[in-house]
Amino acid sequence: MAINIHIMNSEEKLLQDISVIAQRLKELHNDAVTAYTPQVQELCAKKATANEVGWMLDLLFSFAGDDRILKLYKQVCRTYWQIYPETIAFYIMEYRKEYDRESLIGTEYEYLLHEDEIGEDE
Repeated sequence: MAINIHIMNSEEKLLQDISVIAQRLKELHNDAVTAYTPQVQELCAKKATANEVGWMLDLLFSFAGDDRILKLYKQVCRTYWQIYPETIAFYIMEYRKEYDRESLIGTEYEYLLHEDEIGEDE
């Protein structure tokens, strides 16, 4: 019986730890939205350089699984796609490879789904 209590306590502790981590991730995403929203608005209101656009998209990329950050990511892409088409195309493809892999299936870019496997085979 003592073993069962110990196991339940361990499971409860694990669930508690996971809950704390999830809450911290949620807070981190909220902080990212708060911090990056005005930066994106400022960037999109001026004629930024390709480096500034790429830098902002790099910052947003890690959080792009969050719909609020994805909205900011898309705002930057839509603002600058005609000015820096190569840069924007790169970041759109990176987004698709990381967050929307299914969108590559059946396209000329499907091979990108297997990029990681190529290095493992060698």
